[in-house]
Amino acid sequence: MTPSHESPTAASRLAAVLDDLSAGCDADFDAACDDIEREFAERRLTLDE
Repeated sequence: MTPSHESPTAASRLAAVLDDLSAGCDADFDAACDDIEREFAERRLTLDE
C-alpha cells in the first residue's frame, strides 16, 4: 500500500470518480425505499394502538 503523500494522482483520480457519481444514485431505488419506509411507519402506528 502506497502512503497517500507519495501518490497524489490516486487521490485526484478518486476525487474525479466521486465527482462523476450522481447524488441520488438510483431514483427507482429511492422511490422503492420511500414506499417501504412509509409502510413501516404505518405498521408502527398500528402496533402502537
